[in-house]
Amino acid sequence: MSPLDEEGVLVDEVSDRLLEALTMLDSVADELTAEEALARLDEATLELFWRDWPRLAAWADPLWRQLEADLAIPSSPVSDDDLDEVGGEG
Repeated sequence: MSPLDEEGVLVDEVSDRLLEALTMLDSVADELTAEEALARLDEATLELFWRDWPRLAAWADPLWRQLEADLAIPSSPVSDDDLDEVGGEG
């Protein structure tokens, strides 16, 4: 079973919801350029985007930076003496 977060929500459920949202946003971005979206989306949608985007970007930017920093660290080899035995000596 998946672990729960601080609010008792399954971590896998939160991950699934984020992946679904990103997939949907990516689909919209594939269908319309930003200029086309500005011209074709209705006023209410644009107002919600304008209202919500700064908060979403403020959440996503630190996540992006931390992931980028974590991925920039090169991996290191395992240093377990039991795993490094090659045998055949002695």
